[in-house]
Order: sequence, then structure tokens, then C-alpha cells
Amino acid sequence: MRGVANLAEDARRGRITMSDEGAFAVGRNLAVTPGSVVFRNDLIELIQYAPTTARVYRRPLVIVPPCINEYYILDLQPENSLVRWAVGEGHTVFMISWRNIPPELGRLTWDDYLETGVLGAIATARQITGSRTVNTLGFCVGGTLLTCALAVLAARGDRSVASVTLLTTMLDFADPGDIGVYVSREMLAARKSALMEGKRMQGSELAGAFASLRANELVWNYVVSNYLMGRTPPPFDLLYWNGDSANLPGPMFAYYLRELYIRN
Repeated sequence: MRGVANLAEDARRGRITMSDEGAFAVGRNLAVTPGSVVFRNDLIELIQYAPTTARVYRRPLVIVPPCINEYYILDLQPENSLVRWAVGEGHTVFMISWRNIPPELGRLTWDDYLETGVLGAIATARQITGSRTVNTLGFCVGGTLLTCALAVLAARGDRSVASVTLLTTMLDFADPGDIGVYVSREMLAARKSALMEGKRMQGSELAGAFASLRANELVWNYVVSNYLMGRTPPPFDLLYWNGDSANLPGPMFAYYLRELYIRN
């Protein structure tokens, strides 16, 4: 009976539960490094974290997380929070929180994510701190967006970014790895018209695609444990975050597939 109840609840959520959903909550034991939203537009909120040192470095750090999940991958629990560590080392840290795209923003483009998102955050961090330059860090597709934004700045002759650090970021898509089995010209052609008309790419669909690449660990493991044996999965902060996905606008996602995965 517990297994059937777990199956019904996952069907309602639209995804397989990989972590004890009751063990974590944003603001309670995840993403608890003190900070405030200092800038907001239709696409992002920019969080500035409170200093914990008597003196801080003049140049701030702007972090660009992936836009297919929520921002707190780098601020999970206090003992494994990169943000908490960076603030403790004297960095003034800014973090982008991407919007979970609603239907009315379904026509946003890749360029909107660069201009309104990454470049808007960099400009705001410079304005708030009074620094001519910033350090930057990008994670996953956030790093891809950040690198594209830096190319735009270079083309404009703008040298306001002093350094860039990339974590698990793809720049050369000649060999995208296992995810390439899902990306083809035929797949894009079949979905392009709907995406370009503003149909959103659901975050749950992306999460399911990534999980299926490691099906034994991230699918069948939980099918057996959750549904057949009626167990609750153990708490795991990273997998809790992994299930907290966000929707993407169709034109932005179509550009990402066409220009990077297919055309490299």
C-alpha cells in the first residue's frame, strides 16, 4: 500500500522522488547563507550575500548557476556551501536566481538570457560595489551562458570581467556525451515550430532525460525501493535540488540545441 501511494504521489509530481521530500526546505536547511535580493527583472533575481569578515575584497564575485534548476546548487547545506565558504574568505558574492518561466515569458531568447540575465547581473554588481571589474563563476549551462556573455563583452571592447571560473561546463559540443542520443536534427525539426511559438520546455522533461542516462541508479533503483518495497528514499540534498527543476522558454531552448549541440 505504501508503494502504491508513493507511485501515485510521483505521478502527481511528474517525476520520480529521489530524496526524502520532507527532509529539506529552502530557507530552513538549504540555501541558508544570509543574503538579500538587490535587483529584479522579468528573468532574474540577483542575490547579494551578507559579509562575514571585517574586510572584503574590492572586486565582487558574480555566480551564474544553471537555469534548468534552482539557484542553490552552490548553497546547499552550510557544510557544503560554496557561497558560505566564499563569503567567509572575504568575497562579496552575488548569485543569479533564474525565473521558472511562466507561459507569458515563453518567447524569451538565448540573447535575452545573456543581456537581461548575465550582463544585467554583472552591471548591477559593479554598480552596487563601485568596482570597475568583477570575478565570475559559472556552473553547468550557467557556465555556457556566462562564456557566451563574455564573448559579447569582448566584441564590445568591455573588459569589466577580470576572471572566469567554470564548473562542469561544456564549451566544445563536438562530443556532448551520452545526452547526445536525445539531440538530433530530426528531433529539433519535429519540435521547432512549437518551441519558436513560445511553448515552454518543461523542467521535469529535462530532469527525466538526464536521469535516464543513469537509469540503474536514478530510475530503477527508486522504482524498486519506492514502489515495490514501499520505502521512502534517504535524504540527499543534491538529489533534492536535482528534482527542483525549472521551465525554459521555447526559443531559448531551441537556440541552445541548434547552435550548440547540433552546430557546435
